[in-house]
Amino acid sequence: MKLYPLLLCALLAACSSQTPSEQTKTTSKPSSQSTTNQAPEKVTPKGEFASIDISKSQQAMDAITSGNGEMINTILKTPNDYAPPVLYLISAIMFDNEYQDQATFWFYAAQLRARSDANKSGDETAHAAVSQLNQRFGAKITPYSMSNPERLKGIVSQVLAWDAEQTRNYDARWVALQSKDVLTESTIDFAPKQKWQEIDVLTRNQFRQGLEQALTKIAQPAAG
Repeated sequence: MKLYPLLLCALLAACSSQTPSEQTKTTSKPSSQSTTNQAPEKVTPKGEFASIDISKSQQAMDAITSGNGEMINTILKTPNDYAPPVLYLISAIMFDNEYQDQATFWFYAAQLRARSDANKSGDETAHAAVSQLNQRFGAKITPYSMSNPERLKGIVSQVLAWDAEQTRNYDARWVALQSKDVLTESTIDFAPKQKWQEIDVLTRNQFRQGLEQALTKIAQPAAG
């Protein structure tokens, strides 16, 4: 059976030694620099895990981290076809290339979808994958977005409205490949597909509430 690299681990390893913009500034020269981190473990998914198709997202990330900047335009034409890690990656590249507001949109779109997909998983370790993505790709975008609460509120409102109108074509179970269960189990602990839309709606509501709470905290004067 084919070895599938864990989508998140492969993404983080590919980006660990360079910033995303450095990966794509020279599109004719793919990066050959080896990472100083330990190589991500390759796992042979078993049973239901083996049915999760992340090939399109993996190929897109491989193309981008090899210097193919045109792949970003391809992704933006059909963003619903790609799992959230791909959107995280292009958001970081946009930010480093001075498209901060567009980067903010795609970062929070990626975060929203990653959270809702993790909420479908019965394995709590799936949420750790989302936290890793937020930390890695939010290092610059989060401080920028929080520096202007009104702008952030507007962008996230656009994200929520956009996502509510879309049909996600990627397999939400991508996040199960980031959980510890993939190492030992053959059955995925995941909500049935007929529940996915309900979970997406609930997550959008939670996302909106979380934003409002964060903005309220920002607006409060610091204690003297």
